[in-house]
Amino acid sequence: MYKRRVLGDGTGKPVQNCTIQLKAKRNSTTVVVNTLASENPDEAGRYSMDVEYGQYSVILLVEGFPPSHAGTITVYEDSQPGTLNDFLGAMSEDDVRPEALRRFELMVEEAARHAEEAKKNAGEAETSARNAGISASQAEESAANADTSAGEASESARQAAESAASAKQSEDASSSSASAAAQKASESSQSAAEAELSRKTAESAAG
Repeated sequence: MYKRRVLGDGTGKPVQNCTIQLKAKRNSTTVVVNTLASENPDEAGRYSMDVEYGQYSVILLVEGFPPSHAGTITVYEDSQPGTLNDFLGAMSEDDVRPEALRRFELMVEEAARHAEEAKKNAGEAETSARNAGISASQAEESAANADTSAGEASESARQAAESAASAKQSEDASSSSASAAAQKASESSQSAAEAELSRKTAESAAG
């Protein structure tokens, strides 16, 4: 709750053409987080706001200037009426929170961040291991295919060697047959010559 007050600058002059904007930082029974409420002071800088309890970021919007974050205020159910300055200067929850508790909260946030990073790294490691397993399986399959190809090549070489040996044997057999035929022809020619000589001798004797 605010009472009527004048929004002024450092010299006490009223700030004109300014909008006071309250952005809810938390949910409450009557306010939804991130919702905006605003108030436009009059030309004399006077304003009056009836604010639901909750925590708000205070933003000042002055025409011709960028938005200015004035601070954070907390309005409780039992808060007494006061000015914007009263609430901005009031002690906040962060001010009354023990330093040890703040450090503990920071440690919890840090631990949660590290846990998230560890989870992410574990997922990446699992993916890498799975990819490595696939690569190993593919390499094993390629090696098996290479062994099969080598075996087939060896069998082809063996069959080629056998074919060459058979061809050599056939060539040797053909050469032997040709030599035998030549010898038979020579013997036949000699027998014919001897028969011709015998015929001529017989004719001479008869004459």
